[in-house]
Parts: sequence; C-alpha cells; structure tokens
Amino acid sequence: MSTSSLVKRYWCTGETPNMVRRQRGGAVPGPVVPAARTPGQRRFEAALLSAVTRTMAGMRRRGHPLRPTSVVGRVRPDEKVLGLRVHDAALDDLLTQLLPAVAGDRLHGVPGLRVRPRRDHLDLRSPDGEARLLGVTRERWRRAVAAGLPVDLALADRPQPLEAAAADQPTPPTSDLMSGVLRRLPLWRGAAWLDGVVVGDTFELYWRGGPPGGSVAAILAGSTCRVPSCAAIPYRLRNDVHGVALSAAPHTAPHALAPPPEPDWAWNDWLAATAPGPAVDERAVRPLLPVRPDLPDVWEHHEMRTALALRDITTVYRLLTHHGVPRDRIAALTGQPHHDVDRVLSGAKVESYDTLTAIAEGLGVPLGYMGLAHDEPSHPGAGCACAHLDERTKRDRFLAHAALVTVGTTTAGWGCPTEGCRSTRPV
Repeated sequence: MSTSSLVKRYWCTGETPNMVRRQRGGAVPGPVVPAARTPGQRRFEAALLSAVTRTMAGMRRRGHPLRPTSVVGRVRPDEKVLGLRVHDAALDDLLTQLLPAVAGDRLHGVPGLRVRPRRDHLDLRSPDGEARLLGVTRERWRRAVAAGLPVDLALADRPQPLEAAAADQPTPPTSDLMSGVLRRLPLWRGAAWLDGVVVGDTFELYWRGGPPGGSVAAILAGSTCRVPSCAAIPYRLRNDVHGVALSAAPHTAPHALAPPPEPDWAWNDWLAATAPGPAVDERAVRPLLPVRPDLPDVWEHHEMRTALALRDITTVYRLLTHHGVPRDRIAALTGQPHHDVDRVLSGAKVESYDTLTAIAEGLGVPLGYMGLAHDEPSHPGAGCACAHLDERTKRDRFLAHAALVTVGTTTAGWGCPTEGCRSTRPV
C-alpha cells in the first residue's frame, strides 16, 4: 500500500497511518478499505449502520449537544472483527438502538444481538456476524446498564421466538452497500448531520454541510477507497444539503475495464470541506420542531422510519395507535377531521404536500424524515441585529450614511450584517 493510499485510508476510516501500517504489516496486497468477508457479516454491519443513523437522527431531533456525525469517530476494518470507536456521550443512545428488546408483539434493535463486556471493549455478536465497540470498559458498561438499558435479551443465552422469526427474513439488497458505508463512516465527520434511507434496492444518504455530494459519490464509486461494485449518483438540495444514491453497479467481466483514474479533485474538495471541521454552526443541528412528550418516542424505529420515508401515513397512524395514541388525538395534532383520520387508517393515501407537511409538523416529525424539505435555516432563532431599533433611529443612521457617501468617505461595514435584512439595502 502506497503512502498516498495509507493517507486516504486514514481519511476514510479515521485511523492514523501508523495504525494502518501496524495492522497490515507494511505493503500487503488487497483493497485499501477491505470489505466484510461473508454475506452474514455484511448483513450484520448493515443493521449496525441502521442503528447508528437512528441514533444520529434521535440526537438531532432532541437537540443533543454532540454533533450527530461524531457518534462514530473511528472505524477499524482490518481486524478479524470490525471495530468502532463510539463517542462516550453517544454510547447510551447507540446501545438503546442496538440492543434487542420486545415491546408488545414487536422486536426493536438488532435481532439476535448479544453483548459480552471485556476489559477495554464491548463484544457485539449475532448469528450473522460480530463487531467491537472499542474503548467501552466493563465499568462503562455497568454505568450504561444502571441508566436503564434493556439488557434482558442482550444477555440471554437463547434467541426469543421474535428473534428467530426476524433471522428468517431475506437479506436486504442494500446490505453490501450499507456495510461499505459503515466502514467509511468518518468520511462525513465534517457534516452537521447524516441520514440514510433504504428505498428499494437503493441506499440514499443525505447530509448538511461538509463534503459536496459529487465528491463523495466519486470517492465511494471511483477511488482507491471505493465501495466494491457500487454506483453513486450525487444530489444537491437546498440550504447546503447534499445527497448521494448508492446502488449495485452492473457486473462486468474481470479485467474488462481498466481501473478509473483516481479522482484527486474529489479528495481536494473533501479536504477543503472536512479538514477545518464542521461547515455548519452547531445550532443548525438542533430540532426545528418541539418534541411532543405526550407521544411515544417511536420515530427512530425502523418500521416507522421506513413508513415516513415512503410517506405511508396509513402505517404511521397504525403504529401510533398500536402504541396507545387515540384517533382523536391524532386528529387534533394534525388538524385533520376525524373522518379523514379514519379513512387514512383504512388505507386511504395522503398525497397533498400541504397535508403531509401539516401531519409532520403536528406530530413533531422533522420534514426531512418524509423527504418534504431539507432546508433548515442555518441559525434557527437567530434574530436580526437591528430588529429592536425604532424607525427614527434607522432613518438617522441612513442619513448619516448618505452624508458619508456625499463627502467620499468609505462606507464599508455600514448596515446590519444579517443576510436578508432590508437595512443592508437602504435604497
């Protein structure tokens, strides 16, 4: 592995070049970021990534002080067991999403997952594969359990019937792609937040700030750190939100095509957006909608996130009623008549953008969960610098400015610095 490849591996995984050298023992042939060895391991890593993105989404919605993209700071993909370095402030949230738990007739978390605390890491094992949470000591695990983690299934010896039923489900077609993204998750450490949605056989990623979508698409599909057999289509949305849709590339005969040239321009763009740190102010990750304490916290559950991504309001309402939310409460929150709520629960589709927006805002669901808007203001709640000035003061300032212009004095720095304020354009 060349020095250039070592550095790019470090950029992708968050490791240091010395860590990579020690693991690989110098120049060892093989991919820069190795893929999971078995289909089961890839399926397990896809489940881990889903739990990580649910954790990020929950932190963002609740206004957690930690930037969501800091949940996983380092990935160690070269060992026999995949290693993840999780930020201590996000560990409890991530374990809540990972550990299996039964609620009614539903199973949450990763089916079949079992944990074994060790001296300096936490082993995660399932029938499909295994991973390690690096740096999680036995003492840290005991503190997490004392905080109320659901550990009954995670420490059990035998799988429960619901876990066995989940294990019989077919492997999602996006497992290979999601496993590849998990092994390169630090690529998004310069973004304010990251979200992922499975749509059919495509895995879509959205993030705010950080590297442009075109650069990430080129890195994931055409660089030395590429995800094997991956095709990537970039998106650019409003307000500095980027996206990329990942799908399986069509198979070609071995050696039929020469390897593509390294997209150095993509790495340069990535460095420019990532090296200085997050490109968006921390306040941008705080929730725009108030969390409703009278509703169950089910928005990060896989079934609910899938229904929201597909705008399947029937399933959304049915899940809410399953968790004890009465129909009249749904009607009151969303502003819909009772008979409309009954029609939706009976299978009627909701396609109006205004109605979907009203439902999301009424239930306290971020609009991005339903693909309705990725246009959060950069500084929610930031007021204009001259908002508290009366009209007389504004007029006096303008006349003073006009006098300076008349005598030829510089006017740099005059006016309110807030973008969009009319005082910055007095004519």
